[in-house]
Amino acid sequence: MKLSNITLLAAMFGATFSFGQEFSLVSSSEELISVNHELTEIALDMSPSAFTTIESENYRDFSKTHEIVGLTAGEPALPFYTESVIVSHEGQVNLIVSHEGYTEYTDVLVAPSKGNLKRNVNPSDFAHSFGEVYSTDAFFPGDLATITEPFVLRNTRGVTIIVNPYQYNPATKTLRVYKNIQAKLETNFDETGINEIELKAENSATFSEVYANMYLNTNSPLGRYTPRDEEGEMLIISANSYMDEMEPFADWKTQKGIKTTLVPKADVGTSDTDIKNYISDFYDDNPDLVFVLLVGDHGQLPCHTYGTTGWEELWSDSYYGQMTGDYYPELFVGRFSGNSSDIDIMVERTLEYEKTPAEGYWMTRAIGLASNEGDGYGDDGEPDWEHARINRAKLLDYGYTEVHEFYDGSQGGDDAPGNPGPAIINPTVDEGIGLFNYTGHGDEWTCITGNYSTTEINNAENNGKYPFVISVACNNGTFTSGTCISETWMRAKNEGTPTGAIAACGSTILMAWAAPMQTQDEMTDIIAESYAGNRKATLGGIFYNSQMSMLEDYGGSETAREVMQTWVMFGDPSTVFRNQETISMTVSHVYNVPIATASVNINCDVEDATVAIVQEGVLLGTAKAMGGVATISFPALTSDQPLLVTATKQNFKPYQGVITVENGPASVTNEGQVEISVYPNPANDNFTVNWEGNDAPTSIELKDLSGKLVYTSNQPNGISETILTDDLAPGVYLLNVAMNGTNNITKLVIQ
Repeated sequence: MKLSNITLLAAMFGATFSFGQEFSLVSSSEELISVNHELTEIALDMSPSAFTTIESENYRDFSKTHEIVGLTAGEPALPFYTESVIVSHEGQVNLIVSHEGYTEYTDVLVAPSKGNLKRNVNPSDFAHSFGEVYSTDAFFPGDLATITEPFVLRNTRGVTIIVNPYQYNPATKTLRVYKNIQAKLETNFDETGINEIELKAENSATFSEVYANMYLNTNSPLGRYTPRDEEGEMLIISANSYMDEMEPFADWKTQKGIKTTLVPKADVGTSDTDIKNYISDFYDDNPDLVFVLLVGDHGQLPCHTYGTTGWEELWSDSYYGQMTGDYYPELFVGRFSGNSSDIDIMVERTLEYEKTPAEGYWMTRAIGLASNEGDGYGDDGEPDWEHARINRAKLLDYGYTEVHEFYDGSQGGDDAPGNPGPAIINPTVDEGIGLFNYTGHGDEWTCITGNYSTTEINNAENNGKYPFVISVACNNGTFTSGTCISETWMRAKNEGTPTGAIAACGSTILMAWAAPMQTQDEMTDIIAESYAGNRKATLGGIFYNSQMSMLEDYGGSETAREVMQTWVMFGDPSTVFRNQETISMTVSHVYNVPIATASVNINCDVEDATVAIVQEGVLLGTAKAMGGVATISFPALTSDQPLLVTATKQNFKPYQGVITVENGPASVTNEGQVEISVYPNPANDNFTVNWEGNDAPTSIELKDLSGKLVYTSNQPNGISETILTDDLAPGVYLLNVAMNGTNNITKLVIQ
């Protein structure tokens, strides 16, 4: 081992001391994984903000200059770095650490951590304290590297390596900085390890990108998952009384290519244990499961509790997506909570957002609402407003047209002087935004910065323009004992039609200060496509991947685990997020096929769009459009019921079409033929069926794409009939005009 020992004056240390860092994979096999961590010198910010004055002495405050530091009160707040690797699915994992030298600095004062403060306090109001470590003649934290217990992420077993290149002896005021640390992970197959798993033959393509982003050695032989074409399945567990309200939602998810199972609570059980066991068994039988939606309030479908911390109950929905006993989710979990009319609003909003989004560029506009607290204590050492401004810049660089700066204090830039309030926030929400980032203090009903509360949300008029709300604040998700602000976002309506948010993420407890800011940072990076190969489109994919990033970056600490446990997603995790103005797609295909057909070609001008075919509510198959064509294969047709064709892609307006199935001699006609005429199509308040020159129909039926009959007329007379559509939801319908023994089926669009 090569050592270098350099003693410098404190002033010299201040002029030269700062580092970048990088992990690299040296080798990876079943028996041995070798990872290198290297620090590289970079220019140091010498501004006074890099120091903290404690008892008239200037202390180096790493929380102001480094992304993540230790959060144990009274101990030196030293930076640490993390990286995760896939390890063998079985065996005991042991760590061996070596290094190639260090630089030693003397007469250095390092500030202690103030501890894991919650967002109900201002960090600047807390004084530094010096714990027992500061009177101990030993280097802290002592271990150059540690590893977490092995965790399981779907079809992989991993560990997080925590590297501590900064070692400080407070008694001698000596700081050592290790330049190059090697961590070797040896697997002993003769010993039973923690969280051993049985590898599954297949896995969801949704998680193949998760693995690539999560693990340093994804492409090694240990990354043995087999991605499939399907994005992932969905399980909906609904309170018994809401099954009817959820049927259109489940039908649409199936139509767009997500194999969806809707089950009543009566089939699941009553307790959180019953729910978890049901989901676990379902996942075992359906390894492509990705999304879980709970439908019902806490009293109907109970939230899980991890017990108490202090006086608070650790309520958790993410628990239902953690299949292996650790805190990394295998499934993305969301919740619709409320009464029957609330669930109706949530379903209507989600279907509108995905199927018929409001015109305009509202989804490219955003709000950053933030306090002026947390300087030197927040993630990356940033106060809330600076954190929001940095994320704003990323969104604008990506293509957002406007990101409003609503910050406490007067922060310059586009932030107006003074503190923001409803008078400036309300019109912005009403005009339309696609993203609402909040970072500050909160309670069950309010974002304290801006005094933006449930009252403002209920009075909003943002019909059709629904933001994704991410709240880094205390108690914005506390829903087990009342209606919280996140639930209000989901229940809001104006004149009987939805307003509010497409989803809202809020904490059920007093939220930690720094760690959730990293989740918000990662969400911004994912939305802005900052990473090659880490593009997420669904709300659940964006939120939970960012949570996993936070959990890794904070070394699986108690604080990070608590944030993962208690941050609830209110909304549908499978909804595809809109962050660009809606684009049209052109799709064409045959209008009829003979029975026994086993494949269909769908022409689509949008590369990589998902095309799905459904018959009688059953998903027959999906395919991606490649080179302008999606070829969908399925078992030979035995039913003559129509095929529903749906094409979707993020930020595009979906296409919905119909292919009729001929049984025997050609007797089914389709739109474009002249036996009847239907106008206007698309229809608004009504449409007319005209059969002039033909015998009168024996019946006229209108069905939605799930096959539900919504209108019927027996033995109409004359030459035409006008049908009112006031009570019908916007969407695609099938009009069947039976005439002379022939079914004349036309696709009708109601706007």
